[in-house]
Amino acid sequence: MRIIPIEHALNDLLREYGITIDDLLIAMRYEDLDVYDELVKRIDNPTKELLAELASLSWRTLALTLFVLQAFYIINPSGLYKGCIIDPPREVVMRGFKASCSGLKILINRLKNLG
Repeated sequence: MRIIPIEHALNDLLREYGITIDDLLIAMRYEDLDVYDELVKRIDNPTKELLAELASLSWRTLALTLFVLQAFYIINPSGLYKGCIIDPPREVVMRGFKASCSGLKILINRLKNLG
């Protein structure tokens, strides 16, 4: 089975809907989401170290991480996107239906330079 990097899956999904990362982030800002709190709710037993790291990240990185976590990992238990295995794989990022601390760090590192 083929593997698709999460960055490519995200860009493909946005292209399919005819929007850009900036369009997505504008919509999230318009919804007035507290992206930090919403992200923390989706982490399994967040450590103080991880919370401090999240607090130091830009709103943009937090929002993008929240979207990707929700769209590609939480509501997608198959771990697939268009028949391809998402990299990083769901079993690395998630613990049940919440993100693991180590998995979230991997995801953040992959996403923080997008856009």
